[in-house]
Amino acid sequence: MKLKGRRIIIEYERASYFILGSSFTCCYYIWKKKNLLDSLKDIIKYTIKFLLNPIALVIIMINLSYLLVIYYFSYKNNLQISLWYIKDYLIVLFFSVFPIVEHLKNLSFKEIFHDKKTELFGLAAIPLFINSSYTFPLVGEIILMLVLTILIIIIGFAELEEDTKIVAKVFNFILISISLFMIISSMIQFINNFRDVLTINFWLDFGIEGFVWLINIPVIYLAKKMMMIERKVIFSNNKNNVFSYVKFYLKLLVYKFKFYKYKKVDFENWNLAIEGEEFSAVGGNRIYIRVNRDDLSNEILIALASDAILGRNKYTKIVNRREKYPNVVEIVDEKLNLYVFWQDDFIKVKWQDKRCDNIETTQLVGGIKIIK
Repeated sequence: MKLKGRRIIIEYERASYFILGSSFTCCYYIWKKKNLLDSLKDIIKYTIKFLLNPIALVIIMINLSYLLVIYYFSYKNNLQISLWYIKDYLIVLFFSVFPIVEHLKNLSFKEIFHDKKTELFGLAAIPLFINSSYTFPLVGEIILMLVLTILIIIIGFAELEEDTKIVAKVFNFILISISLFMIISSMIQFINNFRDVLTINFWLDFGIEGFVWLINIPVIYLAKKMMMIERKVIFSNNKNNVFSYVKFYLKLLVYKFKFYKYKKVDFENWNLAIEGEEFSAVGGNRIYIRVNRDDLSNEILIALASDAILGRNKYTKIVNRREKYPNVVEIVDEKLNLYVFWQDDFIKVKWQDKRCDNIETTQLVGGIKIIK
């Protein structure tokens, strides 16, 4: 069977699974819930709200640009890439890339890349692709899926009771045998149609998910950077849009430029003990630093405060669990007297800390204040 013809069959198979699954889900909810319409309205409302979020909009717009460039390139070079791949691209984007965005705050970029590299480009990806692409005819595939579903349900119930665990083992053996039969059949079909390897559609089918993830690495990195300051934007005087994120990062660049010369300050001669903690604050976090002296130079104080302001935490060794860039940084001396204070003026005035409003202070670089 030619790859193009088989691809059409696979699309009909997937469509049939979707229709069957959707029908079953709808019937279940109609049976279980009377307020189905209200639930559907809520789902639609929250979906639209999520898609209109600036982070989601950036991901969508960049990927739309990717698609336009890809199809312009294919048209110019007469590659004749099927429009079906737009659907495949969007499926990977919305059901594989988008779900990871929610967890970006808790996952490092390196962890995400390592997991996906193993999943998409490891040796296990080849048999999985063959098994999903070289399938049985539509009717046979539906029957097999129903049989496998029933077997899994039976095994699940059989393993609940000690007396029926032997039954679970028997059905487990049947399940494994059917799965092996499907894998071997797929391999035979692949061998019989080995010439498909020479077609561009084969490699597009095989690499579509990996390709989408690969070109979205910079997009995910950008989304992670945006998520780090999402609460700052929400609690600021600015509207929650892409321009507000750009505005904050421009402000951050100014800070980095101002604090650059304090990046490598020598602390060795000061016999300085530093303790640091992170606390919650409206729209972000508060960095609390305690030092054992009250006669530190302005250079040392700026270096300590700027290290926290820029989220480096090289001196305090704090691991930010809330937000990378704090709203408030305060330094106290060994008697717990407020020594240095800084507050991000990006946050709306009504959410700001007003402790230093009526205290005499000396203003240093970047809005850092020394309490007199």
